[in-house]
Amino acid sequence: MPVQTKNSQVEYEKKQVAILVENEFEDVEFKIPHAALKQAGAIVTVLGGRMNEQYKGHYRGVAVSPNATATEAHAEDFDAFVLLGGSMRANPNVTRLIQDAVSLNKWIVAIGYGPQVLIDIEQLTGKRVTAFRAIRKDLENAGATYLDAPVVVDAPFITARRPSDLPIVMTTLFRLLEISLPTTVLPQTNALNHEWWKMGEDWGGSSRADLVRALNMAIVGERYTLESFKQYSYRATAPHLKDILTEIVDSKKQHVEQLEKRLHQGFHEEVTWQALGSEAYADLQSWILSSDDISIARRTLGDLQTGIVDAYRLCNQLTDPTTAEILDKVTTDLSKYEQCLGAWYRQRASAPIQPPLPTTVVAM
Repeated sequence: MPVQTKNSQVEYEKKQVAILVENEFEDVEFKIPHAALKQAGAIVTVLGGRMNEQYKGHYRGVAVSPNATATEAHAEDFDAFVLLGGSMRANPNVTRLIQDAVSLNKWIVAIGYGPQVLIDIEQLTGKRVTAFRAIRKDLENAGATYLDAPVVVDAPFITARRPSDLPIVMTTLFRLLEISLPTTVLPQTNALNHEWWKMGEDWGGSSRADLVRALNMAIVGERYTLESFKQYSYRATAPHLKDILTEIVDSKKQHVEQLEKRLHQGFHEEVTWQALGSEAYADLQSWILSSDDISIARRTLGDLQTGIVDAYRLCNQLTDPTTAEILDKVTTDLSKYEQCLGAWYRQRASAPIQPPLPTTVVAM
């Protein structure tokens, strides 16, 4: 609300925002909201379960000491709350505080696994939300409609899927709280072509160098396996296996095109020599590997699994929505083919069934 100064100028009271933490939160999910709110002049209070503990992020890059606990906090003292996930839903004082906040129509930002707290307060019936895809069924069982979107607003909830959505979700919160940033014009939150990563970088998220490195890492992996799978598809004799491999090759061509386009158009960078040389290495490796159908299936499964995990980890560490969207598509596509090929392999492999045999190494 506006307050009058001695010089008769109208100023606005600083917004009060609470960030609730527990161990194992995603590091950047604390860093970006905390830095953005501080930059905007908000008063930030970190609430933990107890005062004598330093809370650590999943990657151990962030350690934070709370200013207070949810036990003594009053919902009416804050304009908004930020939920980071972790194990906070097990704390009855957190659920009580958020329940009170809902009754007072306070804005509640829930990121990633944060919406699990909203399940426990039983306030999701009829609400539109988003979150990490892993808890989609939990949210739907609680009565919510799940949307695969960067940010979903259904008052009083503002939900986001993953770290890459943080620049958009914080801009959304600023607009709803009528907070302005010094020397910065807030973009429209539906401007998906906006280079959101720059705001993320300013608030402690992925730097330009981080994003270029991640794109090159992904391109290396996709180019290597693209060439390997081409060779496997040439040698496969089972028609269904050959069809699966052909589909994977087509999908990986699209992945490489999208990743390279993002690298070129988004950051004006060329692919590194390591990525350009990966085809020759893959071609060499594929020729010296055994080529019966079962061996091909084992190696393909191993490479798919490695690619899924690498793309998933990259996707959930970067704070660029555009790059993360491509990596999410890579993860989804590879997971689909892993399930399809896994079914083929289980039906045809003789007992005891041997595990996948990746030719690629873990990139992260």
